[in-house]
Amino acid sequence: MPFTHRIRFNILAKDLMESVRFYERVFGMVETEGHSWLKVLALPGESRVELGLIDEVSEFVPRGARGIVEGAYITFIVEDVVAVVQAAHAAGVEIVEDARGEGRLVRAVIRDPNGIIIDLFTPEAARHVASRELVG
Repeated sequence: MPFTHRIRFNILAKDLMESVRFYERVFGMVETEGHSWLKVLALPGESRVELGLIDEVSEFVPRGARGIVEGAYITFIVEDVVAVVQAAHAAGVEIVEDARGEGRLVRAVIRDPNGIIIDLFTPEAARHVASRELVG
């Protein structure tokens, strides 16, 4: 069976640097690789899951991927959905669905500067960990 080294989800960026700033400010991601046409971001200390931001007019965008993305969204599991929504709002992005509780989790939906839907949620387990860190 082949071994996968990394997974990278690529987003076609209308404005590459605006997109980089958004993911750095809202999610705390850091740039791990950079070119004039591509910026690769990851969570600090994470090397196996990456977010690629690629200039939408780059010659390196596969032909089949050019145009509007349909039927896809990305999910970020975060410690505090409300804080992420506030950071997204401060960054001037669209809040599609404000934070709300659903059973054992808190969820919200935002749209990045490129129109990509981002599903945010904080599972009950993450909320308990965050609470313990605040108390301890």
